[in-house]
Amino acid sequence: MQVTATVRNVSESSYVGGAPLLGDAPALDLANTHYAVRGRPRDGLASPVDLAAWARELAPRLPMVDVAALADLPVADRDVARFLDLRAAVRGIAENLTGGHVPVASDVAVVNAAADRAPSSPALVITPRGDLAKRARAGAPLLDQILAGIAGDAVDLFAGERAARLRACQAPGCPLYFLKDHPRREWCMPACGNRVRAARAYRKRTKPVGA
Repeated sequence: MQVTATVRNVSESSYVGGAPLLGDAPALDLANTHYAVRGRPRDGLASPVDLAAWARELAPRLPMVDVAALADLPVADRDVARFLDLRAAVRGIAENLTGGHVPVASDVAVVNAAADRAPSSPALVITPRGDLAKRARAGAPLLDQILAGIAGDAVDLFAGERAARLRACQAPGCPLYFLKDHPRREWCMPACGNRVRAARAYRKRTKPVGA
């Protein structure tokens, strides 16, 4: 499913399988596969086809993932369930952190378990041109490598310096999270800010005189 101009909350992001990719962090990109269209919740990982397309787009940004194998990426319903479990945990931690609360232990356990699914190590390989390159060396299935890579990013995000910049979008109806990169930024993207400002202007224009 490709989302086009009908999307308002996330219209300036990239789309794969219907999900926005803001590029702040792989863990947040997973969290943001639960997004909104005109204020109505949507699921960008609703099917194995969606997950396969989304994973192919995201995987090159993950360390220690064998991207050469992405062309053949079989995905089953059980794989979708695993990614959705991790998404729920990441969103739960993000919600608690941005709300000033202590994360739930069960969410932390889900992230840690996902990170353990694909232990890997770097390896040197000689490319066809004779150069040296680093490749992932892992015995785990590719989807486990991707799941573990996202979970590892979640560990680095929530326990590292980036956590101080984690924000929930302030636009009504938008469920996305982002990393604040400007003191005045309160939206996941300009489209949400424009929507809020337009709503404020409309309310001001239609406000009864003397109210």
